[in-house]
Amino acid sequence: MHAFQLRELDAALQQIPAGVDRDYVAGILAVRSGRPETAVSLLARALPGLRDAQPQRAVQALKALADANMLLYRYPQAADALNDLEQHFAGQPESDVTSDAALARILVNAPPQTIAWDGPVQLEARQNPIRSRVAKLDAHGIREEWLLDTGANQSVVSRSFATRLGLTPLSGTALVGSGVTGLKSPLRAAILPELRVGGATLRNVVVMILDDENLRIGLASGGYQLHAILGFPALKALGSISFTRSGQFLAGAPANTVSGVPIFMRGLTPAIECDVEGEPLHFTSDTGASSTDLSVRYYEKFRGQNRLWRTREGESGGGGGSIKRTMFIQPAVTLKVAGSVVTLPDVSIFSTRMNAGIDVLFGNLGQDFVEGFERVTLDFVHMRFSPEPLRAER
Repeated sequence: MHAFQLRELDAALQQIPAGVDRDYVAGILAVRSGRPETAVSLLARALPGLRDAQPQRAVQALKALADANMLLYRYPQAADALNDLEQHFAGQPESDVTSDAALARILVNAPPQTIAWDGPVQLEARQNPIRSRVAKLDAHGIREEWLLDTGANQSVVSRSFATRLGLTPLSGTALVGSGVTGLKSPLRAAILPELRVGGATLRNVVVMILDDENLRIGLASGGYQLHAILGFPALKALGSISFTRSGQFLAGAPANTVSGVPIFMRGLTPAIECDVEGEPLHFTSDTGASSTDLSVRYYEKFRGQNRLWRTREGESGGGGGSIKRTMFIQPAVTLKVAGSVVTLPDVSIFSTRMNAGIDVLFGNLGQDFVEGFERVTLDFVHMRFSPEPLRAER
């Protein structure tokens, strides 16, 4: 169930009679398909019948229940699910949720995030020195560039910026890990009372507070300092978001619900399916990453082609800092999605496990993928990813 085989999961569901097993499979599919309310109902109904008879499924159900409640900004219920897992299923395969449980306990008394609108979002999203997109947002009258990052499970601020904002950390500490590097950093959490994103006002935004050095990306000139990251829970609240090749970030406008491909959830990270060499494969969609990285699963599937690959020393960055390692480079990777095609040059491939989120799917699609289109839209209401092909040069 953990291998993210969504077609197989959906096909299996059609063959399962009503009862505990059907509720379990339907609940897992619901949370991965971005229907957290449905998932909560189904998984809560399935759990009593799984506890003794199928403890491994109970572990997966509790993890999915926690994810669903986090997607709904219901932090006490997420903490309850993870506490239940730790107290009753420790020792079962995949039962280690130490970091997630610690964060949920920090947030247990946090109010839910809300949003109010007084107009659409139309912001300049410039490319920063590490080739990610940033936009200037207003928090307590303080304007700062925020990295727009669908790959971040929570929003993040540097310790120095948290001080400027006057934030008071909540009780408790946890560790945060990068989905690409696997590096972990200690963190505190706080609640940002209000954040203006164009015509939208987000309230009670959860932010992780990291030491400044853990948000410094190494460059030859001495490093690029990130101070703020707008993560997936905040971006999801905007409903439908778009990045344009011309450098705009848009949200709040009605989305085209017909075109595109489904968005699925890997935990709190959106994922889409792309066709590679005639194979439908799942990748996380990470607008905060400057470039695309392919995982060990991709390496194992296509390593027969590695006579065309070369190696180089590369650096990957994330919330825990950056890490250098030798990796394979594929000269060109062609991805097909929703009838559109993008070819990425010189894509990094990890040949070993990173002990991070990237290991689960076939890779992590970054800004080089987004820039291969005139515009990409992630509609979190209808769970559709819609790319607009590049216009022909005149």
